[in-house]
Amino acid sequence: MDSMIKKYLPYAVTIFAIFLLVPIVFLGSTMRTFVPVAFYVIFPCTAVISSAIYCSKYGLDFLFALIAPIAYIPTMLIYYGGFNLANIILLAVYLVSGIFGLFLGDIALGDKRRKKEEEEKAEAEAVLLEAKRRDELEREKREKNEEKPSNDYDDFDYDKYLSDIDKPSDTSHDEVDDILDEIRQNKY
Repeated sequence: MDSMIKKYLPYAVTIFAIFLLVPIVFLGSTMRTFVPVAFYVIFPCTAVISSAIYCSKYGLDFLFALIAPIAYIPTMLIYYGGFNLANIILLAVYLVSGIFGLFLGDIALGDKRRKKEEEEKAEAEAVLLEAKRRDELEREKREKNEEKPSNDYDDFDYDKYLSDIDKPSDTSHDEVDDILDEIRQNKY
């Protein structure tokens, strides 16, 4: 989740800034006639350019296309009278502009990213191939070791001595007491 936020943040801030600050320029009565320039040129170009740049670096990500319409919602509510049919159509236009920018970025600008991905894929395949080779060598060594008789053959009969361990001892308590008395006398 953090990586997604880190990837989206610079582009989202730029889009939000353009969508919220450009209408301020067109608030004056002399500039009000140029509002369609913002709607139909500046905002869609912002969506297309930012999506293309994002896609050239990170690949196709259709969630990114939602940033421009989401950024237009506060602009629409603050400057242009809320939800009406024209504003909802503009939301769809900005969504389509973002998707178009993603495809444009992938086709036109994504060559460097694709080459890098191919190099990483080739490197991963080489590592995997090397691991398979080592696994085969280890398997062959193991098979050779299993075929050879071991030089560490031990002919000691452990069962004979281990079976006597569990047998109860025949020593009486008097004998144990005598041993303990002898130890005490030697101490003092």
